[in-house]
Amino acid sequence: MNFFEHQDRARRKTGMLVWLFIVAVAGLIAGTYVLIMSLYLGGLEQASQQREALINQFGPDTFWRPDILLGVALAVFLVVGGGSLFKTAQLSGGGEPLALSLGGRRLLNDSGDQVERKVLNVVEEMALASGLPVPPVFMMDREQGINAFAAGYQPEDAVIGVTRGCVEQLSRDELQGVIAHEFSHILNGDMRLNIRLIGIVHGILLVGLIGYYTLRIAAASSGRRSSNNKGGGGLAFLGLGLGLMAIGFIGTLIGNLIKAAVSRQREFLADASAVQFTRDPNGIAGALKKIGGLNTGSKVTVAKAAEASHMFFAEGVSELFATHPPLAKRIARIDMFWQAEMQVEQATQAGASSSTPHPAFAPAGAVGFAGSTASSMPPPDTLPPRYEPQPAPSPEQAVEAIGKPTSQQIARSHELLESLPEALRKAAREPYGARGVIYALLLDADFTSCQRQFERLAAEADPAVYRSTIQLHKLTETLPRESRLPLVDICLAPLKDLSPEQYERFRENMHALAAADNRLSLFEWTLQKVVSHVLDPHFGRKRKRRTNERPAPEDVSTVLSALAHAGSRDQDLVQNAFERGVKATGLPPLELQPWDRTIFSRLDHSLDALGRLPGKSKSKLIRGLAETASADGTITPREINLLRAIATTLDCPMPLIA
Repeated sequence: MNFFEHQDRARRKTGMLVWLFIVAVAGLIAGTYVLIMSLYLGGLEQASQQREALINQFGPDTFWRPDILLGVALAVFLVVGGGSLFKTAQLSGGGEPLALSLGGRRLLNDSGDQVERKVLNVVEEMALASGLPVPPVFMMDREQGINAFAAGYQPEDAVIGVTRGCVEQLSRDELQGVIAHEFSHILNGDMRLNIRLIGIVHGILLVGLIGYYTLRIAAASSGRRSSNNKGGGGLAFLGLGLGLMAIGFIGTLIGNLIKAAVSRQREFLADASAVQFTRDPNGIAGALKKIGGLNTGSKVTVAKAAEASHMFFAEGVSELFATHPPLAKRIARIDMFWQAEMQVEQATQAGASSSTPHPAFAPAGAVGFAGSTASSMPPPDTLPPRYEPQPAPSPEQAVEAIGKPTSQQIARSHELLESLPEALRKAAREPYGARGVIYALLLDADFTSCQRQFERLAAEADPAVYRSTIQLHKLTETLPRESRLPLVDICLAPLKDLSPEQYERFRENMHALAAADNRLSLFEWTLQKVVSHVLDPHFGRKRKRRTNERPAPEDVSTVLSALAHAGSRDQDLVQNAFERGVKATGLPPLELQPWDRTIFSRLDHSLDALGRLPGKSKSKLIRGLAETASADGTITPREINLLRAIATTLDCPMPLIA
């Protein structure tokens, strides 16, 4: 199953979730109606003297009362639906609000702490290999169990959360397996589904909470009125409270059953994807074995852990219906030689709560720094050549590769990070330096244009950012083209920390620098496209797209024409690449468009239209793009950069081409 099929499956599961929600609400309505009618009819039996007056006031003593049923249905729907919408709205800001509610602390991208640097490096490498923006990382400092989660609505607002125990108790390989598992949830479209589950269960839980508070009020009022023999109403109120609590309890069980039904198979899939990403089953299997062997296991103690239980790497809280498969089954599917009995390394309680990894779990030197010798990366001679045209993937390989980074690509991202000058790497990980890196990458080689750009920055940029740009200019000038877009990816996470005013100024300066020489290069357009696509929604600039079931031929022609021109200046080769790409999409013959001053405005318009295609149509378009790029058997840095910008805009994470 490829990326597009996973996305479609996630959407179908969302539809199933809506139906399950409707069934659950219908059950709550039925239960509440039966409760209210039972209390009403029971009250009539006890109040024989007032029976006729009550019947005249409230209606006949029959169990079927459509008017009451309608009122109950409306009340339950408002409570459950309103509660679900309120909770979902609370989490509408992406993964960060949820991470904060679980006690997470945002790690600074330029942190020098060894424990924090370990997980930051692994997340950074995995993101670069996957073709995703580097997500912010949150540390749950008080949690000693081994656990993690991914949260958000889409890759651009995703976050990774890890417990302190996860980072301290696991080796780098094991931590990489856990992070790969969480990245698979991002890539498979599970995050949006998980947040909707939180909203649904919260709404169902409100019925029980209303019953609880009704019971408390009734208990207090009946105590005050018991002496004057007018406690009948109080007893009915007590019955209503108890009944609503019971209905709410059953509803909560149903909600947890829904969570379990949706989540369990997704966890098996994420485990398998993690093994596929890293090509190291021992990593994630070792993490699961340690969870079974440590006293703290995967336990999460924060109060709100229960509502997010289905989002964790392993079972974080004990529930009647487990949201995760048993550890033994998960390990057995990964490690075929593992015995059914839990043969795990045992850790002492001191080792489980220590601030450093237990000696049995962390080999010496496996701290996880980029540049550390203790890593799972293959030796340099097994890595692909750097800065040379690479063999182009076939169309089928390109489609299958979307959302599925390989161990070779993860190794390549590790090597690429190591190859960056330390000053650039450090600057890219904090907000001031990240702006300086982006500005420096846009500085023109022409002296006159460069002078105009520096004058613009001196007048409009923050003074500290201006100084940073000057210092970084020499480093970016000599940076290989293959390293420039990955460097931009590293900058995206700290740039999210800008204020809206700072971002607007940064955005204006970025566009002004690109336009300083009155022409737009392919790299300048690519850089702006990637930055804007990821950051604009974060700062409230919503992307306006029309929904399309089928691609417009002129839009496909624009995108394929641009890629064909990017690969060669020979018109015959360009025409051949374009025609092969069109054929691969299954469309009738199209006309090659020229590479002129309007190409980038046409690309912007076409990508905006193509971005809302369904997965099946996007898959065909990716196949056509791959056929165009592979027409001459190799793929150049210009083609890689353009492919990456197109894939990002289409929300198709293209792994690093190794």
